[in-house]
Amino acid sequence: MIQFLYGFNKWEVLGEKNITELINKKRSFILVTWHGKVLSVFKYFANKNYIGLASKSKDGSLIADVATKMGYKLVRGSSGKGGSEAYQEMVELLKNPSVQLIITPDGPTGPEHVPKAGAVRLAIESGVPIIPVIGHVAKNWEFKNWHTFYVGKPFSKTKLVIGNPLYFNKEQSIDECLGVVKKSLHLTDEKASSGV
Repeated sequence: MIQFLYGFNKWEVLGEKNITELINKKRSFILVTWHGKVLSVFKYFANKNYIGLASKSKDGSLIADVATKMGYKLVRGSSGKGGSEAYQEMVELLKNPSVQLIITPDGPTGPEHVPKAGAVRLAIESGVPIIPVIGHVAKNWEFKNWHTFYVGKPFSKTKLVIGNPLYFNKEQSIDECLGVVKKSLHLTDEKASSGV
């Protein structure tokens, strides 16, 4: 279904160099996107050697099954269950070159567009950058629960924006870093949504 909904869309991708430069240098990084807009990002980075994070819930298991079929490797866990184990697994992964993680920092339970600290802590501990990425589809179905979850309609225009890498250090507070991530994601979202 994801292949059908997004595979026939006309894609415009901005900022690709922000990740290709790191990949060419065999640098690891963490992509972050809002949970409600994850599907277009999910489609674009399929079968490109990315590692996703999925909760151990029933919904997480469904997502994990689909992600595996789309070429993703997965770490399982969330703040509610298995979070510390998943965090340590990701820390170990990021010690290696050429590791690319994808995290939805406001998922899986919200609040919407309020990033949790996990991705920032990972970036500080491992020394890798965080890169905001947002995909916006011109025509969507919108589903409301704790947030608005967007499902793109087929044969629409999709604009995917990859922001500049964000680097943090251990002298910065978590709150300061979270503010930078939130602002960068909002700016990336605005850019993705404009002109579509």
